[in-house]
Amino acid sequence: MSISRTLPFFLRCDFWVDYLLRQWFLSAFLRDYLQFNYSVPEIVERYFEWVNVVTYMILSCWNGSENEVFAVKCAKRGNDVYRSRVSRRFAGLCSRAEDLVFFNPKDRGAKKTRALWVTLTNDTKRCSFGEAWRNVGIEFNRFMAYVRKKFGNVSCCRVFESFENGYPHIHCILLFESTWFSVFRDTKGQFRVHSKKVIARGWHSNIDVKGMHSLAGGFSYQKKYLLKNIDAEKADSKALKTLALCWAYRKRAFSVSGRFRQLLSDLIWDMHNSNRQLHQVTLEKGILVREYRFYVLGFVPADVVRLKEDVWFEKLDSERVKSVDDFLAGSMRAWMQKIN
Repeated sequence: MSISRTLPFFLRCDFWVDYLLRQWFLSAFLRDYLQFNYSVPEIVERYFEWVNVVTYMILSCWNGSENEVFAVKCAKRGNDVYRSRVSRRFAGLCSRAEDLVFFNPKDRGAKKTRALWVTLTNDTKRCSFGEAWRNVGIEFNRFMAYVRKKFGNVSCCRVFESFENGYPHIHCILLFESTWFSVFRDTKGQFRVHSKKVIARGWHSNIDVKGMHSLAGGFSYQKKYLLKNIDAEKADSKALKTLALCWAYRKRAFSVSGRFRQLLSDLIWDMHNSNRQLHQVTLEKGILVREYRFYVLGFVPADVVRLKEDVWFEKLDSERVKSVDDFLAGSMRAWMQKIN
């Protein structure tokens, strides 16, 4: 008898069925919530409905004598797994970035820098908040292309944030490879650059440019914006709008390019391929003598596997496997009815 015949129904389901299910639900969401011009509060409400459903990914592994089934808590934008993942990656990026110091803020002499803190906003008269979110990535790429054309190679780390009115704005660190900018202090004590007008021509709305005295200081400032916008439990009104709108329009918490991209890529590679972990490990970080193949079987709510929200991983007993089997079988029948 083949192994597959000894497994419950949901373990024999083709993985692509689950893929098609998730694609169908995503398409339904986009059709329902975006194309009908829902308001910002309505999108925030739908986001809460989604993020508050604690979801587990079900994995299966044949260990040679029996099939083992595991529940792994899914990362959802704003939940504890997501916060841990994003904060660890950004903290790792900050620690690996070279701590460049360009000038001493206390010096009275002339100052120059190769790093800028730039904030880009959207004029509400140009378009709706939905159109602004849909186009913000494309428009930012055009801005970066303009900056590179004017000033040469530049690395970027950017974070999206929502205003209270729902319109997006962008906070970004720009580190130039060879271009230096003359710095002066304005009447409020902020460090500015004389090239702001040239930089501003690349953006359609208001732009704010500051000269950074060190790269570490810029990352520390940007970390403040990032961390307050990834925690659904502690988020204020503005941060909730950021979470909901980035979720609805599928925007990353932060993005990097140039040297920063390589640093982040190296970090992720090392996190998954450390010299201390040359062997396959268990989900509990133990080293396996022989390697096993794990299969993604589907996604279920927490009440199906009867786990508390703070549990990120657990092996399921036969009773809970049966519960998962019944749930996914029911979901399959419901989906088949919808498409027929």
